[in-house]
Amino acid sequence: MQERNTERTEALRPLCGTAPPARIVVGLRARLGIAVALLVAAGAALLPGAATAATGTLTSGDYAGPEGTQHYQLYVPSTYQAGTPMPLVVALHGCTQTADQFRRLTRWDALAEAKGFIVVFPEQDPSANSFKCWNFFQDRSMHRSAGEPARVAAVTTLVERDYAVDPQRVYAAGLSAGGAMASVMAATYPDLFAAIGVGSGCEYAATATCAGYKSADPVQAGRQAHAEMGAHARPMPFIAFAGDADTTVPPINADQLVQQWLVTGDLADDAALNGSVPRVPAKTTRGRAPGGRSYTLRSYVDSHRVELAQYWVVHGMSHAWSGGDPSQPYADPSGPDATAAMYTFFLSHRAPPRPPATTAASPPPGATPAPTPTPGAHRVAARKPRVPTVSKPKLSRGRFVFTISGRGSVTLLLQRGVPGHLKKGLCVAGRRKRHECTKYSTTAKIVRRAARAGQMAIAQPRKVHGHRLPRGRYRVVVTPASTAGRAGKSQTLELVLHEGLASADGAHR
Repeated sequence: MQERNTERTEALRPLCGTAPPARIVVGLRARLGIAVALLVAAGAALLPGAATAATGTLTSGDYAGPEGTQHYQLYVPSTYQAGTPMPLVVALHGCTQTADQFRRLTRWDALAEAKGFIVVFPEQDPSANSFKCWNFFQDRSMHRSAGEPARVAAVTTLVERDYAVDPQRVYAAGLSAGGAMASVMAATYPDLFAAIGVGSGCEYAATATCAGYKSADPVQAGRQAHAEMGAHARPMPFIAFAGDADTTVPPINADQLVQQWLVTGDLADDAALNGSVPRVPAKTTRGRAPGGRSYTLRSYVDSHRVELAQYWVVHGMSHAWSGGDPSQPYADPSGPDATAAMYTFFLSHRAPPRPPATTAASPPPGATPAPTPTPGAHRVAARKPRVPTVSKPKLSRGRFVFTISGRGSVTLLLQRGVPGHLKKGLCVAGRRKRHECTKYSTTAKIVRRAARAGQMAIAQPRKVHGHRLPRGRYRVVVTPASTAGRAGKSQTLELVLHEGLASADGAHR
């Protein structure tokens, strides 16, 4: 399975020229090592540098559920207030990238801090794809309630449940394979996402030949996307960026992506491919980024003459994120700011109201209706949700494992300990003649929901803000809470960290 993954995703690496599909497939194995070497060299030339997290809260976590597991980073701006809904952007990295690298490249977190929205960065598991590409071209990752789309949707829903998110302003954006994955999310979960942004990516059902060549027929792909949308089908607003010098995902793929989503919109608005959504731009403008590259912007409208799509072609740009941080790989800082343009476009598009998740069942025929309460009658107070308990966590194969006694949530804090001394009864960091206490500070926070009693497992964080955790003493604090948010008794586990790997305190003494 892994070998087949390697063969198909190698086409997503920079290739020389635009060979026809047959040559791409035949040459995959021979050119795999060369392509990887080129990517490593390109990445080494642009090492992460000045980009840092904005002033809000950046955490990492791991979703675990029936869909599988999914690692992610989450940025919540400092202006967030519980009870005040904010937009949410799901940002999907490209091949060879991590969530943290994509955050630094695009500066989605900095814009989130400035504009007031939440952004989550799902991260592909290297065991699912050796190049860390999203498997947008595999059938098992192209359908609702299965594979990678289901896991990305689950993380999106998790953030919506844990934070105040406006359900009509949830968006997906990505680069390269992540851009193609944004197309997949739009087709599989059009009820979840209001609009999408695609940077140097591919259409839905593109196949792996979009790398270095071109995608599938956009009309056929448009029909497939419409069919995948099912009962949730609607014209999907989208914004696309492409460089006309891109040889990794040639610009013809962006042309096809635009046509595919216009075809899908044409089918979705009246169930007929009749030109109700025009496939020619309503407006074309030309401009230049301040001190940088020129670009052509084409705007497309729906059947009501309302803007449905924007297509930015950046002249002279190769395979990159336009306006990206110059310290990061795959950045073209001289292009127009794709992050800002995408979010501006997103704000102009709200999703239709979502239907209720559940509908109250009708009483059976002949059933006696519930009596109407008499005004002033005694009311029985609603029973408060019970606060669950958790067992002492244990470390097993890189995961913190514990049990929870019932429905609710848990908050896991990973805290680093440093030697301290007592001052007025408090532990203060800093050494004196003798070590009197240990001062702990939180380095990572992970929140998980539990639908029922049972065992839970949370992966040990190994990096914070893109940096490996330093060796030393740590402790894990697991705190349960009821569904109403009432906290219960915490349980702790002392750890010693060696080269990013944790062991129970005392195991290496």
